[in-house]
Amino acid sequence: MATLSQRTGVPKSVLNRTLEDKGELDEDQIRSISEELAVPIQALFARQQLNLFPAVDFRSVTPGVGEFEKGTLQAINFVERLSSTITALDMDVELDDSVEQFTTTTYSQKEAIDLAKKWRKTWGISDNQQLEWQNANKLYTSLRDFIEGLGVLVLHRQFKTREAAGLYLQADNGPHTIVINTTGSSKARKLFTLAHEFGHLLLRAEGASNPSVLKNKVERFCNRFAACLLAPRRIIELALDRFGYTPRADDTFIRLFAAKLGISQEATYLRMVELNYLTPSDYAKWKAKFANNGSVPTGDLSDGAGGGSSDVLRDKQTQYGSTLLNLLARARRTGQLDEIDIFRLCGLKPKYQNQLFGVA
Repeated sequence: MATLSQRTGVPKSVLNRTLEDKGELDEDQIRSISEELAVPIQALFARQQLNLFPAVDFRSVTPGVGEFEKGTLQAINFVERLSSTITALDMDVELDDSVEQFTTTTYSQKEAIDLAKKWRKTWGISDNQQLEWQNANKLYTSLRDFIEGLGVLVLHRQFKTREAAGLYLQADNGPHTIVINTTGSSKARKLFTLAHEFGHLLLRAEGASNPSVLKNKVERFCNRFAACLLAPRRIIELALDRFGYTPRADDTFIRLFAAKLGISQEATYLRMVELNYLTPSDYAKWKAKFANNGSVPTGDLSDGAGGGSSDVLRDKQTQYGSTLLNLLARARRTGQLDEIDIFRLCGLKPKYQNQLFGVA
Protein backbone atom coordinates (compact mmCIF):
# COMPACT_ATOMS: atom_id res chain seq x y z
CA MET A 1 0.00 0.00 0.00
CA ALA A 2 2.85 2.36 0.78
CA THR A 3 4.45 1.68 -2.61
CA LEU A 4 1.14 2.14 -4.45
CA SER A 5 0.55 5.39 -2.58
CA GLN A 6 4.00 6.68 -3.49
CA ARG A 7 3.65 5.77 -7.17
CA THR A 8 0.10 7.09 -7.63
CA GLY A 9 0.15 10.12 -5.37
CA VAL A 10 -2.97 8.83 -3.61
CA PRO A 11 -2.51 9.14 0.18
CA LYS A 12 -2.18 5.81 1.95
CA SER A 13 -4.93 6.80 4.36
CA VAL A 14 -7.30 7.35 1.43
CA LEU A 15 -6.43 3.94 -0.02
CA ASN A 16 -7.01 2.25 3.33
CA ARG A 17 -10.36 3.98 3.88
CA THR A 18 -11.48 2.95 0.39
CA LEU A 19 -10.61 -0.69 1.00
CA GLU A 20 -12.57 -0.57 4.24
CA ASP A 21 -15.62 0.91 2.40
CA LYS A 22 -15.26 4.11 4.41
CA GLY A 23 -14.35 6.39 1.52
CA GLU A 24 -14.26 6.75 -2.24
CA LEU A 25 -11.64 7.57 -4.85
CA ASP A 26 -12.11 10.27 -7.44
CA GLU A 27 -11.80 9.59 -11.16
CA ASP A 28 -8.17 10.73 -11.44
CA GLN A 29 -7.13 8.57 -8.50
CA ILE A 30 -8.84 5.51 -10.00
CA ARG A 31 -7.15 6.10 -13.35
CA SER A 32 -3.75 6.54 -11.69
CA ILE A 33 -4.11 3.29 -9.73
CA SER A 34 -5.22 1.44 -12.87
CA GLU A 35 -2.17 2.69 -14.79
CA GLU A 36 0.32 1.81 -12.06
CA LEU A 37 -1.10 -1.71 -11.61
CA ALA A 38 -1.38 -2.11 -15.41
CA VAL A 39 -4.93 -3.46 -15.22
CA PRO A 40 -8.16 -2.23 -16.86
CA ILE A 41 -10.17 0.20 -14.74
CA GLN A 42 -13.05 -2.27 -14.61
CA ALA A 43 -10.75 -4.78 -12.89
CA LEU A 44 -10.80 -2.53 -9.82
CA PHE A 45 -14.56 -2.98 -9.56
CA ALA A 46 -14.81 -6.71 -10.29
CA ARG A 47 -16.78 -8.77 -7.78
CA GLN A 48 -14.95 -11.99 -8.57
CA GLN A 49 -11.34 -13.10 -8.59
CA LEU A 50 -9.78 -12.20 -11.93
CA ASN A 51 -7.48 -14.61 -13.73
CA LEU A 52 -4.49 -12.25 -13.70
CA PHE A 53 -0.94 -13.51 -14.01
CA PRO A 54 1.07 -13.25 -10.77
CA ALA A 55 4.11 -11.06 -11.39
CA VAL A 56 6.79 -13.47 -10.17
CA ASP A 57 10.20 -11.86 -9.64
CA PHE A 58 13.15 -14.17 -10.34
CA ARG A 59 15.64 -11.48 -9.26
CA SER A 60 14.96 -12.35 -5.63
CA VAL A 61 16.51 -15.05 -3.45
CA THR A 62 13.13 -16.77 -3.17
CA PRO A 63 11.12 -16.14 -6.36
CA GLY A 64 7.59 -14.96 -5.66
CA VAL A 65 5.19 -12.16 -6.51
CA GLY A 66 7.21 -8.95 -6.38
CA GLU A 67 6.96 -5.23 -6.95
CA PHE A 68 7.75 -4.06 -10.48
CA GLU A 69 7.82 -0.72 -12.19
CA LYS A 70 4.92 0.19 -14.45
CA GLY A 71 6.70 -0.72 -17.70
CA THR A 72 7.27 -4.33 -16.62
CA LEU A 73 3.67 -4.66 -15.41
CA GLN A 74 2.41 -3.22 -18.69
CA ALA A 75 4.40 -5.84 -20.61
CA ILE A 76 2.73 -8.58 -18.55
CA ASN A 77 -0.68 -6.98 -19.12
CA PHE A 78 0.00 -6.82 -22.87
CA VAL A 79 0.59 -10.57 -22.93
CA GLU A 80 -2.55 -11.13 -20.86
CA ARG A 81 -4.65 -9.20 -23.41
CA LEU A 82 -3.18 -11.11 -26.32
CA SER A 83 -3.58 -14.45 -24.58
CA SER A 84 -7.20 -13.94 -23.53
CA THR A 85 -8.15 -12.93 -27.07
CA ILE A 86 -6.30 -15.81 -28.74
CA THR A 87 -7.84 -18.25 -26.26
CA ALA A 88 -11.35 -16.86 -26.81
CA LEU A 89 -10.92 -17.32 -30.58
CA ASP A 90 -9.98 -20.97 -29.99
CA MET A 91 -6.87 -20.68 -32.15
CA ASP A 92 -4.24 -23.41 -32.20
CA VAL A 93 -1.37 -22.24 -30.00
CA GLU A 94 0.01 -25.59 -28.89
CA LEU A 95 3.71 -26.06 -28.33
CA ASP A 96 5.56 -28.53 -30.49
CA ASP A 97 5.46 -31.98 -28.89
CA SER A 98 9.24 -31.91 -28.51
CA VAL A 99 9.09 -29.06 -25.98
CA GLU A 100 8.55 -31.19 -22.92
CA GLN A 101 8.79 -29.68 -19.46
CA PHE A 102 12.21 -30.30 -17.93
CA THR A 103 11.78 -31.40 -14.35
CA THR A 104 14.59 -31.17 -11.82
CA THR A 105 15.07 -30.83 -8.09
CA THR A 106 18.80 -30.16 -8.14
CA TYR A 107 19.21 -27.60 -10.95
CA SER A 108 22.73 -28.93 -11.38
CA GLN A 109 25.38 -27.63 -13.76
CA LYS A 110 25.51 -30.97 -15.53
CA GLU A 111 21.76 -30.91 -16.15
CA ALA A 112 21.98 -27.42 -17.63
CA ILE A 113 24.91 -28.43 -19.86
CA ASP A 114 23.19 -31.61 -21.05
CA LEU A 115 19.92 -29.77 -21.72
CA ALA A 116 21.77 -27.09 -23.71
CA LYS A 117 23.57 -29.77 -25.73
CA LYS A 118 20.25 -31.40 -26.63
CA TRP A 119 18.61 -28.16 -27.73
CA ARG A 120 21.63 -26.83 -29.64
CA LYS A 121 21.53 -30.03 -31.69
CA THR A 122 17.78 -29.61 -32.25
CA TRP A 123 18.31 -25.94 -33.17
CA GLY A 124 20.74 -27.12 -35.83
CA ILE A 125 23.28 -24.29 -35.65
CA SER A 126 26.81 -25.46 -36.46
CA ASP A 127 29.95 -24.19 -34.76
CA ASN A 128 31.54 -23.18 -38.06
CA GLN A 129 28.43 -21.31 -39.14
CA GLN A 130 28.39 -19.32 -35.90
CA LEU A 131 32.07 -18.42 -36.20
CA GLU A 132 31.71 -17.49 -39.86
CA TRP A 133 28.82 -15.17 -39.04
CA GLN A 134 30.60 -13.34 -36.19
CA ASN A 135 27.31 -11.50 -35.91
CA ALA A 136 24.94 -11.38 -32.93
CA ASN A 137 22.05 -10.24 -35.13
CA LYS A 138 22.27 -13.29 -37.39
CA LEU A 139 22.61 -15.61 -34.43
CA TYR A 140 19.65 -13.96 -32.70
CA THR A 141 17.47 -14.22 -35.81
CA SER A 142 18.36 -17.90 -36.16
CA LEU A 143 17.52 -18.73 -32.54
CA ARG A 144 14.33 -16.66 -32.56
CA ASP A 145 13.10 -18.32 -35.77
CA PHE A 146 13.80 -21.71 -34.21
CA ILE A 147 11.94 -20.93 -30.97
CA GLU A 148 8.99 -19.37 -32.78
CA GLY A 149 8.86 -22.46 -34.99
CA LEU A 150 8.11 -24.42 -31.81
CA GLY A 151 4.88 -22.45 -31.36
CA VAL A 152 6.22 -19.78 -28.98
CA LEU A 153 5.40 -16.08 -29.20
CA VAL A 154 8.60 -14.02 -29.03
CA LEU A 155 7.81 -10.33 -28.65
CA HIS A 156 9.91 -7.19 -28.34
CA ARG A 157 8.74 -4.40 -26.07
CA GLN A 158 10.26 -1.34 -24.43
CA PHE A 159 9.76 -1.68 -20.69
CA LYS A 160 11.35 1.77 -20.21
CA THR A 161 13.16 0.29 -17.23
CA ARG A 162 16.06 -2.16 -17.06
CA GLU A 163 14.84 -3.96 -13.92
CA ALA A 164 13.85 -7.04 -15.97
CA ALA A 165 15.59 -8.07 -19.18
CA GLY A 166 12.76 -10.35 -20.22
CA LEU A 167 9.87 -12.49 -19.10
CA TYR A 168 8.25 -15.81 -19.86
CA LEU A 169 4.63 -16.64 -19.17
CA GLN A 170 1.58 -18.52 -20.37
CA ALA A 171 -1.46 -16.47 -19.44
CA ASP A 172 -5.06 -17.68 -19.51
CA ASN A 173 -4.13 -20.96 -21.24
CA GLY A 174 -2.91 -18.93 -24.19
CA PRO A 175 0.35 -19.26 -26.11
CA HIS A 176 3.65 -19.67 -24.34
CA THR A 177 5.19 -16.21 -24.62
CA ILE A 178 8.67 -14.73 -24.25
CA VAL A 179 9.00 -10.95 -24.11
CA ILE A 180 12.40 -9.32 -24.64
CA ASN A 181 12.92 -5.90 -23.06
CA THR A 182 14.54 -3.71 -25.72
CA THR A 183 15.35 -0.88 -23.30
CA GLY A 184 19.11 -0.48 -22.94
CA SER A 185 19.93 -3.79 -24.57
CA SER A 186 22.32 -4.66 -27.39
CA LYS A 187 21.47 -7.38 -29.88
CA ALA A 188 23.98 -9.67 -28.17
CA ARG A 189 22.30 -9.11 -24.79
CA LYS A 190 18.87 -9.72 -26.35
CA LEU A 191 20.28 -13.00 -27.67
CA PHE A 192 21.41 -14.10 -24.22
CA THR A 193 18.09 -13.00 -22.70
CA LEU A 194 16.19 -15.01 -25.33
CA ALA A 195 18.25 -18.12 -24.58
CA HIS A 196 17.79 -17.53 -20.83
CA GLU A 197 14.00 -17.16 -21.17
CA PHE A 198 13.91 -20.28 -23.34
CA GLY A 199 15.41 -22.03 -20.32
CA HIS A 200 12.54 -20.66 -18.23
CA LEU A 201 10.08 -22.04 -20.79
CA LEU A 202 11.64 -25.51 -20.64
CA LEU A 203 11.35 -25.40 -16.83
CA ARG A 204 7.88 -23.79 -17.10
CA ALA A 205 9.19 -21.24 -14.60
CA GLU A 206 6.98 -18.24 -15.34
CA GLY A 207 7.93 -14.70 -14.36
CA ALA A 208 10.26 -11.80 -15.03
CA SER A 209 14.02 -12.09 -14.77
CA ASN A 210 17.35 -10.40 -15.36
CA PRO A 211 20.29 -12.62 -16.34
CA SER A 212 22.64 -10.12 -14.68
CA VAL A 213 21.00 -10.72 -11.27
CA LEU A 214 21.61 -14.26 -10.01
CA LYS A 215 20.23 -14.93 -6.53
CA ASN A 216 18.53 -18.30 -6.86
CA LYS A 217 19.03 -21.74 -8.39
CA VAL A 218 16.54 -21.22 -11.21
CA GLU A 219 18.37 -18.16 -12.54
CA ARG A 220 21.78 -19.79 -12.23
CA PHE A 221 20.44 -22.83 -14.10
CA CYS A 222 18.93 -20.72 -16.89
CA ASN A 223 22.13 -18.68 -17.23
CA ARG A 224 24.25 -21.82 -17.45
CA PHE A 225 21.80 -23.29 -19.99
CA ALA A 226 21.88 -20.09 -22.09
CA ALA A 227 25.67 -19.83 -22.01
CA CYS A 228 26.15 -23.46 -23.04
CA LEU A 229 23.46 -23.22 -25.72
CA LEU A 230 25.19 -20.23 -27.33
CA ALA A 231 28.81 -21.08 -26.59
CA PRO A 232 29.53 -24.73 -25.71
CA ARG A 233 33.08 -25.64 -24.66
CA ARG A 234 34.06 -26.90 -28.10
CA ILE A 235 33.19 -23.61 -29.87
CA ILE A 236 35.16 -21.63 -27.28
CA GLU A 237 38.21 -23.82 -27.87
CA LEU A 238 37.74 -23.69 -31.63
CA ALA A 239 37.45 -19.89 -31.62
CA LEU A 240 40.51 -19.39 -29.42
CA ASP A 241 42.53 -21.53 -31.81
CA ARG A 242 41.09 -20.14 -35.05
CA PHE A 243 41.44 -16.47 -34.14
CA GLY A 244 44.66 -16.81 -32.14
CA TYR A 245 43.37 -15.32 -28.89
CA THR A 246 44.91 -15.79 -25.46
CA PRO A 247 42.36 -15.39 -22.64
CA ARG A 248 43.12 -12.36 -20.49
CA ALA A 249 41.24 -10.57 -17.76
CA ASP A 250 40.90 -7.29 -19.63
CA ASP A 251 38.10 -5.43 -21.38
CA THR A 252 39.68 -5.54 -24.83
CA PHE A 253 39.93 -9.34 -24.98
CA ILE A 254 36.35 -9.78 -23.79
CA ARG A 255 35.01 -7.21 -26.26
CA LEU A 256 36.85 -8.68 -29.26
CA PHE A 257 36.25 -12.33 -28.41
CA ALA A 258 32.55 -11.71 -27.72
CA ALA A 259 32.22 -10.17 -31.18
CA LYS A 260 33.83 -13.26 -32.76
CA LEU A 261 31.36 -15.53 -30.97
CA GLY A 262 28.38 -13.26 -31.64
CA ILE A 263 27.34 -13.27 -27.99
CA SER A 264 27.24 -10.73 -25.17
CA GLN A 265 30.31 -9.65 -23.26
CA GLU A 266 28.85 -10.93 -20.01
CA ALA A 267 28.11 -14.35 -21.49
CA THR A 268 31.65 -14.47 -22.84
CA TYR A 269 33.20 -13.66 -19.46
CA LEU A 270 30.96 -16.23 -17.74
CA ARG A 271 32.10 -18.93 -20.15
CA MET A 272 35.75 -17.98 -19.62
CA VAL A 273 35.27 -18.46 -15.89
CA GLU A 274 33.22 -21.65 -16.18
CA LEU A 275 35.87 -23.21 -18.41
CA ASN A 276 38.68 -22.10 -16.04
CA TYR A 277 40.35 -19.70 -18.48
CA LEU A 278 39.67 -16.85 -16.05
CA THR A 279 38.85 -16.80 -12.33
CA PRO A 280 35.69 -15.87 -10.42
CA SER A 281 37.60 -12.99 -8.82
CA ASP A 282 38.47 -11.68 -12.30
CA TYR A 283 34.79 -11.72 -13.13
CA ALA A 284 33.79 -10.04 -9.86
CA LYS A 285 36.25 -7.19 -10.45
CA TRP A 286 35.03 -6.77 -14.01
CA LYS A 287 31.35 -6.74 -12.98
CA ALA A 288 32.03 -4.20 -10.23
CA LYS A 289 32.83 -1.64 -12.93
CA PHE A 290 29.21 -1.65 -14.05
CA ALA A 291 27.41 -1.29 -10.71
CA ASN A 292 25.89 2.03 -11.83
CA ASN A 293 24.45 0.32 -14.94
CA GLY A 294 22.40 -2.18 -12.98
CA SER A 295 25.33 -4.61 -13.24
CA VAL A 296 25.00 -4.68 -17.05
CA PRO A 297 28.32 -4.29 -18.92
CA THR A 298 28.47 -1.06 -20.90
CA GLY A 299 29.12 -2.92 -24.15
CA ASP A 300 25.89 -4.92 -23.67
CA LEU A 301 23.67 -1.87 -23.24
CA SER A 302 23.42 -0.90 -26.91
CA ASP A 303 24.84 -1.51 -30.36
CA GLY A 304 25.93 2.10 -30.66
CA ALA A 305 23.11 3.09 -33.01
CA GLY A 306 19.80 4.89 -32.63
CA GLY A 307 16.54 3.12 -31.97
CA GLY A 308 14.83 1.40 -34.88
CA SER A 309 15.80 1.24 -38.52
CA SER A 310 14.64 3.03 -41.64
CA ASP A 311 12.60 -0.04 -42.59
CA VAL A 312 9.36 0.38 -40.64
CA LEU A 313 7.90 -2.95 -41.76
CA ARG A 314 10.99 -4.83 -40.65
CA ASP A 315 10.83 -3.07 -37.29
CA LYS A 316 7.20 -4.15 -36.89
CA GLN A 317 8.07 -7.73 -37.80
CA THR A 318 10.82 -7.66 -35.18
CA GLN A 319 8.48 -6.17 -32.59
CA TYR A 320 5.60 -8.62 -33.01
CA GLY A 321 7.36 -11.74 -34.32
CA SER A 322 6.24 -14.23 -36.93
CA THR A 323 4.11 -16.42 -34.64
CA LEU A 324 1.87 -13.57 -33.46
CA LEU A 325 1.63 -12.01 -36.92
CA ASN A 326 0.56 -15.35 -38.36
CA LEU A 327 -2.14 -15.72 -35.70
CA LEU A 328 -3.45 -12.18 -36.28
CA ALA A 329 -3.39 -12.62 -40.06
CA ARG A 330 -5.41 -15.82 -39.75
CA ALA A 331 -7.93 -14.16 -37.41
CA ARG A 332 -8.41 -11.32 -39.86
CA ARG A 333 -8.75 -13.62 -42.90
CA THR A 334 -11.42 -15.68 -41.15
CA GLY A 335 -13.30 -12.62 -39.94
CA GLN A 336 -12.69 -13.31 -36.25
CA LEU A 337 -10.97 -9.94 -35.86
CA ASP A 338 -11.11 -6.88 -38.06
CA GLU A 339 -8.38 -4.30 -38.54
CA ILE A 340 -9.69 -2.09 -35.73
CA ASP A 341 -9.91 -5.03 -33.32
CA ILE A 342 -6.27 -5.86 -34.03
CA PHE A 343 -5.20 -2.23 -33.61
CA ARG A 344 -6.95 -2.02 -30.24
CA LEU A 345 -5.50 -5.34 -29.17
CA CYS A 346 -1.83 -4.75 -29.91
CA GLY A 347 -1.35 -1.30 -31.44
CA LEU A 348 -0.58 -2.51 -34.98
CA LYS A 349 -2.01 0.10 -37.34
CA PRO A 350 -4.22 -1.05 -40.25
CA LYS A 351 -1.82 0.34 -42.86
CA TYR A 352 0.92 -1.97 -41.56
CA GLN A 353 -1.45 -4.90 -41.18
CA ASN A 354 -2.24 -4.78 -44.90
CA GLN A 355 1.45 -5.11 -45.75
CA LEU A 356 2.64 -7.43 -43.00
CA PHE A 357 -0.10 -10.01 -43.20
CA GLY A 358 0.84 -10.71 -46.78
CA VAL A 359 4.29 -11.84 -45.68
CA ALA A 360 3.70 -12.96 -42.07
